[in-house]
Amino acid sequence: MLFDFLFFALCGLYAAIQLAQNRSKTAGSPTTSDFKKFQRLYLVVYFCSVMADWLQGPYVYALYDYYKFTKKEVESDEMSVLACKSEEQIGVLFIVGFGSSAVFGVFAGSFADKYGRKLSCLVYCVTYIVSCLTKHSPNFNVLLFGRLTGGIATSILFSSFESWMVAEHGKHFYPSEWLSQTFSLATVGNGIVAIAAGWLGALVRDSFDRSVASLLFSPHIPIPHSLVAPFDLAIVFLALAMAVIWFTWAENKGESSLASGRYDDNGKVQVMLRRRDVHLCACLHELIEGKQDIDLSCYKVFMWTPKLEPLFKPLPHGQVFGCFMACMVIGSSLVKSITTLRGPPVVFMREVFLLAAVCLGVPAMAGINAYITLFCFFLFELICGVYWPSMATIKSKYVPEEVRATVYNFFRIPLNLIVIFVLSNLGTVSDDSVFLVCAFLLGAAGFLQHIFASMVRERSEGSVETKSENEAMMKDMKQESEDASAA
Repeated sequence: MLFDFLFFALCGLYAAIQLAQNRSKTAGSPTTSDFKKFQRLYLVVYFCSVMADWLQGPYVYALYDYYKFTKKEVESDEMSVLACKSEEQIGVLFIVGFGSSAVFGVFAGSFADKYGRKLSCLVYCVTYIVSCLTKHSPNFNVLLFGRLTGGIATSILFSSFESWMVAEHGKHFYPSEWLSQTFSLATVGNGIVAIAAGWLGALVRDSFDRSVASLLFSPHIPIPHSLVAPFDLAIVFLALAMAVIWFTWAENKGESSLASGRYDDNGKVQVMLRRRDVHLCACLHELIEGKQDIDLSCYKVFMWTPKLEPLFKPLPHGQVFGCFMACMVIGSSLVKSITTLRGPPVVFMREVFLLAAVCLGVPAMAGINAYITLFCFFLFELICGVYWPSMATIKSKYVPEEVRATVYNFFRIPLNLIVIFVLSNLGTVSDDSVFLVCAFLLGAAGFLQHIFASMVRERSEGSVETKSENEAMMKDMKQESEDASAA
């Protein structure tokens, strides 16, 4: 009852914020009908793509657990003992997914920059459909192949789609402030889609018709019950996204420097190593999104689950998740107002990271009140809503267009390695230790953001000084020319 009330209260708060921003004259500059059409084409595809991703998340572990993987038979003096379900095999499946994203992600980025972001997004749809289809098989090797294709698809989702949109935005010479508007809408929609995915996934799972499923499987293959239904629904959304991409999206690639061979794979690495702004963007990306992936991977579902379960009995996981997503949507809707008050994201994100560190550090302390812990989690999710569009705006400005998809995937390599390390060591560290590590990562991100903001400010001041010097020099040259003519 408590979380139902909180969810509707948060939805009301979001509606009030939107109403206030719509009445405000500073909510944003007016856009054109052409831009709105472009924005809709991107967001429809993006929302269908993330819907397919969200639909699968809650049921992956449950499906693997349903298939009852077993260890090899262990011979004893009296009989062969068949071991119980193997957590290790399920762990291997998750590790392979993140590992394939780390390994193949680099090549996927190069492929997108060289052969086209539209083509890469189509590959995402195909590979994720294949991954969903493998969930119908209880065979470990088939599921392993599905995790490989799923890892490849994930690396494309978090790089090629955004790269395509940013490139098309620049190709049509739309104002840069409209770009942050698209990022904010994408984050708000992502939260709403996540909530809807939870409802839709539960609906198709509960209404799954076993009589229909029995027609699709051999009598020798166990029917995977209702747990495959969300994966089948994900295929529908992927097919819809693929159709819209195929018929409405224009192709775009890296710029001429890529086609001419200026940026080979080694050159793309050099872009990150030599350009300090790109290097700092990468570090910030790893610290924050690595922490978020730890949240999504630890303890089978969410890191907050073991922390809240002793405090709220019984814990309604679905309602709690809905509240978290509502907080994220609210945070994203506040980005416009924060930008108006504090300036661009590169300026205000330092305080955001430090506040996030506090939000995760407090729950790690012993004896903290249950409602304080819950408030910290809500505030952290709100901060995540601020982070996503803000970081996307920063990356769009400082990552070179011609190697954008490749660099984005390079960003994700350490992230996936961090998650693999955590998954390999589950059970060896306490919940509070994980929270403290995440708080430390966020604090480090705040420090790096301070360095980044200082570097940007110095560069901006240097540009202003150079411009003033050039104007003064041109004025002197003009005066000398006039004096010479008079003489």
